[in-house]
Amino acid sequence: MSETRKRLTLIASLYVSQAIPLGFLIVALPAILRREGLGLEQTGLIGALALPWLIKFLWAPVVDRFGSSRGHYRSWIIPLQSICVLMVVGISRLDLQDGLFWLMVAGAGFMLASATQDIATDGLAVHIVRGEDRGKANGLQVGGYYFGQILGGGLVLVLFDRVGWTAALLMMALLLALPLVPTLRFREPSSTVAEPRAKIDFGALRRFLTRPGARTWIAILLLYRSGEAMALTMFNPMLVDGGLSLGEIGLALGLAGSVGAFAGAILGGWLISTIGRKRSLVLFGLLQAVALCAYLVPAGGEFRPSTVYTVAMIVAFAGGMATAALYTNMMDRSDPRSAATDFTLQQSLCAIGPLFGSALSGFSAARFGYSMHFTLCALLALVSALVVARWLTAQSAAPEIGSVAEVG
Repeated sequence: MSETRKRLTLIASLYVSQAIPLGFLIVALPAILRREGLGLEQTGLIGALALPWLIKFLWAPVVDRFGSSRGHYRSWIIPLQSICVLMVVGISRLDLQDGLFWLMVAGAGFMLASATQDIATDGLAVHIVRGEDRGKANGLQVGGYYFGQILGGGLVLVLFDRVGWTAALLMMALLLALPLVPTLRFREPSSTVAEPRAKIDFGALRRFLTRPGARTWIAILLLYRSGEAMALTMFNPMLVDGGLSLGEIGLALGLAGSVGAFAGAILGGWLISTIGRKRSLVLFGLLQAVALCAYLVPAGGEFRPSTVYTVAMIVAFAGGMATAALYTNMMDRSDPRSAATDFTLQQSLCAIGPLFGSALSGFSAARFGYSMHFTLCALLALVSALVVARWLTAQSAAPEIGSVAEVG
């Protein structure tokens, strides 16, 4: 296996594993708790457990500063991944009926560990993926990320429906443990940290936020995935209300969703090098807005499994393409001197909109109904694509992004 393929395989496996917790939190847990009788408002608020992913940029400079000379980011990834595995095993012992409070507490700790692992993975990815490979790498990364969400969401739902809570969570722990194998075998290049620093470089956050064009880029990060997240959070509760079993819902996401998202991410990553990084944001963003309208079909009362699977595949396909374009641009805007900090800050910014959208989604669906809720989500996605189009027009005289120095 070539060195490039080894690196891409490692990055893909790590992003699969770190997306499993988010899939569990956003997809599986709301559906499980909804079946247990939790209201829509409370179900939507479950998404607030992802708060560590929102503010992880605050301790990202620590990850950039400290690390072993035998593998800077690897020395963070291995112990944190192991902690996540052990925490899932602990969560599997909790009782859903009587242990909701402790489930929330353990879930918050689990998300803190996985978010910190993500910081180290981001820094490693920026350093070991070359510029010419970034479109394909981010296609694999996003495909892996979506696949991880499917495993943590769709597969856990199927297992929960068939074998119960404990067995489903233990299988999830096993899936989280698998990426430890290639990580332990990987030898991280010494160049991942250019030069030792005497202190933690919190100034990297300020430098990123004051670059030319930063305000428009921040607006894009806030809006770009908000409509998709707001829609997805209420998709599963709607299917539960429509009479589908958790097994059928899990298959919709685990089979149709994974195939659609992976195909979209891979195709998007391949097209990015042809279309261009910036233009792909507009085109894939518009496609995402159109795809979200597919949710209106089951919202109108059509709950046949074949229809639900098709809708899930369409939305996931468009989401995979859009996210691959977004992550490629984020990687380009990351300074190698503060790779984990820059990329993590952008991830945190693009999580703010989805987090608030997810938290408010239950109130929107309860107040306006599912059809109007999904219409609003599609309109939000359209607005984000238009913001990108305006940014692209303003930047039309600038060269295509290739490094942080070219960003304007």
